[in-house]
Amino acid sequence: MATTQPRTAVVQDWFLPGGGSERVAVELARLVPDATVYTSFFDRSAWGDAIDVRRVRTWPLQRLLGPTPHYRALLPLYPAWFSALDLRAHDLVISNSTAFAKAVRTRAGALHVGYIHTPMRYAWDLDRYLAGASMSAASRLAARALAPALRRWDVATAHRPDTLVASTQAVRARIQRAWGRDAEVIHPPVEVEEITLSTRDDGYLLVAARMVAYRRIDLVVEAATRLGRELVVVGSGPEDRRLRSIAGPSVRFVGRVDRPILLDLFERCHAYVVPGEEDFGIAPVEAMAAGKPVVAFRAGGALETVVDGVTGVFFDRPETDALVDAIERVDRLTVDPSALRAHAERFDVTVFRQRWRELLARLGVDPSLYAA
Repeated sequence: MATTQPRTAVVQDWFLPGGGSERVAVELARLVPDATVYTSFFDRSAWGDAIDVRRVRTWPLQRLLGPTPHYRALLPLYPAWFSALDLRAHDLVISNSTAFAKAVRTRAGALHVGYIHTPMRYAWDLDRYLAGASMSAASRLAARALAPALRRWDVATAHRPDTLVASTQAVRARIQRAWGRDAEVIHPPVEVEEITLSTRDDGYLLVAARMVAYRRIDLVVEAATRLGRELVVVGSGPEDRRLRSIAGPSVRFVGRVDRPILLDLFERCHAYVVPGEEDFGIAPVEAMAAGKPVVAFRAGGALETVVDGVTGVFFDRPETDALVDAIERVDRLTVDPSALRAHAERFDVTVFRQRWRELLARLGVDPSLYAA
């Protein structure tokens, strides 16, 4: 790291509305305040207040398409663009990757730290990604045809970062299986202090997520419809139309909402629901910070954030019947809102920042680069 004018970079797959990965990238950009931020698409309306747009560099398709909601259709282009992204002028690069960002080119002697939310889902978990998705037969065929090449590319570029950091122990295990590398674990940041601890309970269930099939929002829509329970669904995505078509009158779709409205929904809900496997899941921890229990599928990041019978309840089968039973069990659960908030504080943004400072110090990075 011996250089008179160190140059730093943060790399993110994309900055589009509603994603936990984008929120992590914002925090990493704050950690390294002089970093240039490289990405594919940047939605200024969603993230322009969080990151100075003068720091952001996007790919050429941003000028042509803008922050298109059809960004997933461009899957074949991302590997080539990120692989060719030349950051050899930078001394410190932090990539925040759910699929592509880790592939950027850095020079020998520089430090590249890859924060990994999962090995590429389109390559390693395609069956679950496609199951129930509203995709044409041609799109499914193309995805399956691309998968072997994507797996090879994912393994090859997994060795570009010098150091890997996983978002959870579950992701660390996936990295070991897919890439044959180990990783340190630093959980994503949760802004606990901006959330008010609440004893108000307006009775509704809450889920907030991108509407993609693998999130299994269909399970909670079906469960709430069967029970006649009020459910508030926050978010947008390709499964929006299908989910509305199976929802009963007790289910309310509110689309994307501003942050103050989402926090209010956390503070007034009865319980938050995680119907599918999450890599980590910032939203359920935010619900616990508001003193609300969580109903979660027993897999992935929920195993590290939910304590069964204390901060929420698990269900074991990705089926509507199992989720209905779990909702009825959370109704009977006696919770201490203060204990739920104390549990959420284990994942507070201050912990995230401290863990990253400790990591960068161990790696010999100039402290002036991350004195955010």
